[in-house]
Amino acid sequence: MKVEGVYTYLCENCPTLFGVVSRLSVMEDKIDTLTCPKCSKKVAVCIGEGHLNYITHERKEEIKKCETDEISQLPELLTVEHLADYLKVSERTADEYMGNPDFPLIRLKRSKRVFRDDFLDWLRSKKE
Repeated sequence: MKVEGVYTYLCENCPTLFGVVSRLSVMEDKIDTLTCPKCSKKVAVCIGEGHLNYITHERKEEIKKCETDEISQLPELLTVEHLADYLKVSERTADEYMGNPDFPLIRLKRSKRVFRDDFLDWLRSKKE
């Protein structure tokens, strides 16, 4: 029975992920370091093998791009509707978030607003 696999390599100097097909049953096929085809620097083998590492890397890049695009489309001053849409929650839940004492709320008479950058900083602080 012939068994083949892919050893994946991720360059830390440039965002290049590449793989080398090998016979997994033959340990001599595994090379600990290779030269990156894009920047020509030495690269170490990733933990794990196969297509899964590539898919994970591609998905992370796709998510980063979507998040950046979505954030750049937000206006400078956000309303309850903007927050609800961005957080994928109801407007009532977004309004409750805006009622938190640590939320960077701006009141304009009876209207609630928040600056985009202040909101994103507040959201990042909740991650911790």
